Amino acid sequence: MSKLSQMYGYWKDSIKTSMKRYDENLEKSLKHLQDFYSRILKDYIIDWRKYFESQPFRHNLRQKIEGFFGKNEINFVAIDGTCIKDEGSNFITFFAGAYGARGKIIIKHEGEKIKYERWDFARDVTMMAHLPVYPYEIEFVANSHELNQMQFYSDKDVQEILNLHTSLMKLAEVYLAYHVVSSSTVDMPQIILLDLAPSTLLRVPYVNYKNTNYLGYKYLNDTIKLSDVIIALSHPYNKELGVPSKKKYRSYALLLSKLDEICSQNQKTFFTYKELAEICQLSIDDIKEIIKFLNATGVVEDDKVAGIKLLVNLSQRWNYLVSFFDYICNQIFVRKNPTALEFSNLSEKSNIKKLISHDDISFLISIGIRALIEKCWEKNVFLIGIVKDSKSRYFCRNFLNVLSSQNMLQIVEENFKTNNLQIAMSDRLVFENCAALSTELCAPWSSVEFDSAFTTLFVDRNNNITGVKGHIVSDDRIFAKSIAQFYLQRLKNQCKMGHAIFVERLLHPALDKQFLDVELVNNSKLGRISPFIHIDKNVINWGQAMNIYFLDVLTRNHFPEVIGYPEPLHKADRGAKTLLRFAKGIIQSSQQLYRKDPLNMTFRKFRDSLKFDDEE
Repeated sequence: MSKLSQMYGYWKDSIKTSMKRYDENLEKSLKHLQDFYSRILKDYIIDWRKYFESQPFRHNLRQKIEGFFGKNEINFVAIDGTCIKDEGSNFITFFAGAYGARGKIIIKHEGEKIKYERWDFARDVTMMAHLPVYPYEIEFVANSHELNQMQFYSDKDVQEILNLHTSLMKLAEVYLAYHVVSSSTVDMPQIILLDLAPSTLLRVPYVNYKNTNYLGYKYLNDTIKLSDVIIALSHPYNKELGVPSKKKYRSYALLLSKLDEICSQNQKTFFTYKELAEICQLSIDDIKEIIKFLNATGVVEDDKVAGIKLLVNLSQRWNYLVSFFDYICNQIFVRKNPTALEFSNLSEKSNIKKLISHDDISFLISIGIRALIEKCWEKNVFLIGIVKDSKSRYFCRNFLNVLSSQNMLQIVEENFKTNNLQIAMSDRLVFENCAALSTELCAPWSSVEFDSAFTTLFVDRNNNITGVKGHIVSDDRIFAKSIAQFYLQRLKNQCKMGHAIFVERLLHPALDKQFLDVELVNNSKLGRISPFIHIDKNVINWGQAMNIYFLDVLTRNHFPEVIGYPEPLHKADRGAKTLLRFAKGIIQSSQQLYRKDPLNMTFRKFRDSLKFDDEE
């Protein structure tokens, strides 16, 4: 046997061993899953097909929809983003953009009809810009975490971690969503579909809010201050939903929301610790801790004689920040002004201009997603996020485990052990296999909804609820998550299905207040957390019913490559890919100018562009 044959044999044995181990683990997990489904999971799965086939239920659902939106023709827009990074020897070219597919759902007694509309190019929000990133500028573009990594990496590794284009793509998607929902025209959408989880964008800027280059940025005869960043991160506000909540992490948001409400009524600017404690229903010690932070960031001034003085007009500063976000994004995406991605000189002696960084984009996203949420609340717009191919375990590992630790699971058995909840599968695989194991389920079906804050809630070894790093809990009472499947066809000996997808929707006071009353935890480490919890599946969750109904109508299963996936998002994806194809052509065309100088092409790129006879 030759050395080459021996090497191939080793590879084959390695692959076969790995596949055997995978099959054995999967077989064990499936046996566990059968027991897990029959004892627990079936009580948290809703078969929506049975509801939708009921005429009285459909009549009530149509009434709920018309009562919420005020009409039976529901406009929608599906938004998807695209991006690319092209690396040269002397600079990196970034492209990012977003595309929207528009249409309407016409609801009638005899059924539903979908009508798509052309996207007006006057509303184009794609972005293309050459960002020349030279070696000496790398440290200005990277965020603090990337800077810590760079000391251990080569130049190639440094370029790889600068995924600025993905951040710009998210910003483009958020801006397009905000742009269409802010429209005053009659075709303003009542449903916005995003190809991402909006709740994750709320967690983007938590760490590096002091590092944004927009601090000191001049706009409308004023400048962005650190206090503005804190005010932005305290949003969104919704009194009816109790947002911000009384959780410990970022508790300053609750205080600022209460102060904003009071100051808008009577222009009061001085407060005592006792007054603030009564307003927020927190202890004096908690208020002192919050005031210490707000005093350091310039939001309030702690005067021991006069009291606590509010230094800024909260509502005015928030409106200023939203206007700033709209202006910057308009320059980047609509006017396509490349100078909008640059900052002024770092010093009078330097001719180096600083480029927009991850922290700067995160700051813009943090304003945009919060402004979008508040606009959706104001105009009764359904904001829906769809995530495909996720490997997360938030439902089984987080949600069910947390309920079990609080004795809130609906389990008849007295000797049930929490380790029975440990399934060695992602949530997607769990639900897809449940559809195959249970002959009762029909599409569409889904899990019950749970608060997006459960993604940061865990159960420790002492059976206590804890957050990330012990105390960090994401914003609760804003988004609800679920896992759903929209294509399932049973034949005699097989089961055809599409992937289970993760669905996230914005909560609305008119639909979801009844599921916000359960106190999950109340302690000194996490504070009081009463997230959205829908435990009893027999109690109709009309918000989820409307959401699943819309997605079921929009999932037409016309395209075999995206069976069980909302069709408008697929159309948006195809539109975004078309933009990307055009962008690639322009980028490649622009590089013709530099071909006269071979040094502008890297060794790797020049070598990979060559073809040899043995490769054909």
